[in-house]
Amino acid sequence: MKVLFIFTVISLFSLAGVNAQSAKSKADTAKQMYTCSMHPEVMSNKPGNCPKCGMTLVPVRHANTKVYTCTMHPEIQSSQPGKCPKCGMTLVEQQTGKRTDSSKHKMRM
Repeated sequence: MKVLFIFTVISLFSLAGVNAQSAKSKADTAKQMYTCSMHPEVMSNKPGNCPKCGMTLVPVRHANTKVYTCTMHPEIQSSQPGKCPKCGMTLVEQQTGKRTDSSKHKMRM
């Protein structure tokens, strides 16, 4: 009797964990949006092509998402560090939004 009770409790907890994981992954999938690099006003909840220019829609990145890329092959992008599948170089974190202040530069004539 105790074995049956313990088995039932373990089964319920494992099923609850599976349901929680699948609900989380469904929620993450539902939040993913895609946009066109040339037409940022075009948004879609599924991958495809831009209706204006035909380019492939790319996933929208959130501000706190890190992207790793190969310095020799910038088309290779990953959400985690690793090696480039083309050349084997280490992927580096992509720097975005960093600009230099051109007002500090002086032009000599």
